[in-house]
Amino acid sequence: MNLVFGRGGLFAAGGMVLLFAGMVFCVSCRETGAGRENAPVHVRRYEQALMQADTAHLQQALARMAADFPLFFEGADLSDTLGIRQIRFFIQDPVVKLLYQRVEAEYGADSLRLGRDLSALFSRVRELEPGFSAPEVYTYISCLDYRHRVLYQDSVLVISIDLYVEGNQDLLDEAGIPRYLSRRLNAGYLRPDVARALGSALLGKKEPSSLLDNIVEQGKVMWFMRQVLPDVPAFALIGYTEEQYEWCRANEARIWHYLVQQDLIFETNPFEYRYFVNDGPFNPMMPGAPARLARFVGWQMVDAYVRQSGADWRVLRQADARTVLEVSRYKP
Repeated sequence: MNLVFGRGGLFAAGGMVLLFAGMVFCVSCRETGAGRENAPVHVRRYEQALMQADTAHLQQALARMAADFPLFFEGADLSDTLGIRQIRFFIQDPVVKLLYQRVEAEYGADSLRLGRDLSALFSRVRELEPGFSAPEVYTYISCLDYRHRVLYQDSVLVISIDLYVEGNQDLLDEAGIPRYLSRRLNAGYLRPDVARALGSALLGKKEPSSLLDNIVEQGKVMWFMRQVLPDVPAFALIGYTEEQYEWCRANEARIWHYLVQQDLIFETNPFEYRYFVNDGPFNPMMPGAPARLARFVGWQMVDAYVRQSGADWRVLRQADARTVLEVSRYKP
């Protein structure tokens, strides 16, 4: 993530990689100790260490930080004076300072809250996936890089913590992030975003070949999220407003009928069904419908499959899309 932060706003950089202010996601260097998964989650707050660094002696401060945050310093040249200067500009930038103040207002007063929330989430994941080990958790300020909200790989979880605070709408608007996206960039969506990242990773990387594949894959993730976050409202899990979710519930039969009538269920051309899987403010193919209806339909279909078959998570993971469709007898 290469970023330059100017006084007037946030701009993607085409130049030097900021190894410290941004992130190099190299996780193979980290180890996970056996038996640590049951311990309370320790959240490594990189943004705190960086923003509290002594800018008058920044090179020495960064050298000390490298031992605690090797993830962010892989391949970094601490003798690079230009890089050090850019990190100093980052720390002193008014936008970054404002983001950090809001992060501290959200999480600083109760620094253990995030760790407790994640610990409960990881515990439920282990109930479904006994081999799951709690990852090492890092937070950092991405300067509203909403495309990389949560990254999970190889026992490391990295959270762009500045995207999960309240009162950021002014900066989100300034950054040009559409409102249909920015309404999901607040503290209430941190756990759902983490759960989605974990569920997707546990399912494994698969390239859907049809809309049905996409529907079932999304449904599996939604089913997983419901099991590990039983207290989160359904509309928030799926990423809808409450009104959007209620529209889907009221029009479930209509949605399925449309997909069948338009021969989209087994369609393999992503262009033809893009409005049902891509994010957006609405679905132009169905007046009143929100985007990503495949996620809603998939959740209902997978729920029906589990009820009909009695499958657990391990069986569900392996079930192919056509089997899920047939066994679920889904026909709202």
